[in-house]
Amino acid sequence: MNFKKYNGIKRLALLLVSLSVTGIAHAQVFTNDAKIAADYQKSVDSLLLKVKTVTLEDAKLMLANPSKATTVGIVKPSKKVLTANAIYERAKGATVITGCVYLCPRCSNAHISESSGYIIDPKGIMVTNYHVIAQYANMTDGNKPLGFVVRMANGRTYAVKSVLTSSKENDLAVLQLETNGDVLPALPLAEGAKVGEKVFVLGHPKGMHYFFSQGNVMDKYLEEAGEPNKKFFREMVVISADYATGSSGGPVMNEYGDVVATVSNTHPLIHSEMNPGLQMVLKNTVPVESLYKLIKP
Repeated sequence: MNFKKYNGIKRLALLLVSLSVTGIAHAQVFTNDAKIAADYQKSVDSLLLKVKTVTLEDAKLMLANPSKATTVGIVKPSKKVLTANAIYERAKGATVITGCVYLCPRCSNAHISESSGYIIDPKGIMVTNYHVIAQYANMTDGNKPLGFVVRMANGRTYAVKSVLTSSKENDLAVLQLETNGDVLPALPLAEGAKVGEKVFVLGHPKGMHYFFSQGNVMDKYLEEAGEPNKKFFREMVVISADYATGSSGGPVMNEYGDVVATVSNTHPLIHSEMNPGLQMVLKNTVPVESLYKLIKP
């Protein structure tokens, strides 16, 4: 037998096995949404027995009387263009599942209404939509709110203890978490975005946790909003990246992984009242410039 040839083949076989095992070890894990939801429920039940969250009454008062600006220890923007997967991995650690916890009149189980948000200060300051926290503060239909919490990607759950500042007009809210001294991963803020630039979105549409999409900035325009007798215009950034209900409050990032906007709403465009066929859906996001009006770096 040619032992040199045999040993060479043996070493090659061992190398291939090693590479195969390494590949399996680094393969991306499939998201188990049912397990995330179940674990979230268990952690919330435990958390609410130990920690008080902002009450409905306090949340309503804070939203009605927001402070002009709040001091935030934001992290420095990145100077390196990242791969899409690198943006996803970094953003995942700082993107939260917001949870409005409540009892319904039909059963005794606590329910969680999920939306999105993201950390901007390692000390536990986060951003979401005004309408997300307002849903909790103005809960009706016989539902009884129990608290407002968030879940991190690592499974840790924290109570929201206060609304630091907010803007109903710009659909933004800055919240403080009760972290008990934990230092949290946070996303940097960019200066803004230009039409045509590539953007990435991370959120939780319809219970699909950490759904990642990419697209481009399609337009920057003034959106007409408000009640029929109290109309106003606000700045919006339209993007082509996909999102849906549950993505509200999620981060919109540039190719450096820095936040350029916050997911807000969708606006369908139809042909006409006489021919209400759907033609386009605007994906409206709140520009980071509007967030800078609420914080003091």
